[in-house]
Amino acid sequence: MPGILLGALAIALAYGAAFLPGATTVAPWLMMVGIALLVCSLCLLGTRRRGGARPLALLIGLALLALVLLGGFGAALVLPPEGAAAPLLLGLPRRAALLVYGIGLLPALFLPLIYAFSFDAAVLSQAELRELRSQLADLARERTLE
Repeated sequence: MPGILLGALAIALAYGAAFLPGATTVAPWLMMVGIALLVCSLCLLGTRRRGGARPLALLIGLALLALVLLGGFGAALVLPPEGAAAPLLLGLPRRAALLVYGIGLLPALFLPLIYAFSFDAAVLSQAELRELRSQLADLARERTLE
């Protein structure tokens, strides 16, 4: 899957750029793009089926997940430095609140709902389940013959 490869490459480049003196400003942005791409690609890989068709609700949900990750990380990177007297947001400094609530909690609320809405179209049909069981039985017979 190209998204997994590109996401891992962006993360590797971000780690490499962190050690270069002039490229340290681009490293966090590479890491942000790499993480968002890798997470969404792995979620998409988990729903792969024969035929390749995925429910529209799932694709919209994963696009929303990418936007939430990019927006949360991007906002945390763009915020100006805070002092000790900076106001807290739900008990945390603004950057930490963005990361914990925006990137950690928000996707945990809507992503399971997206999977639930697309469950009927994403799971195996009865015919596909029978075919899978038949293939497993054939493999079990071949193994006992060895």
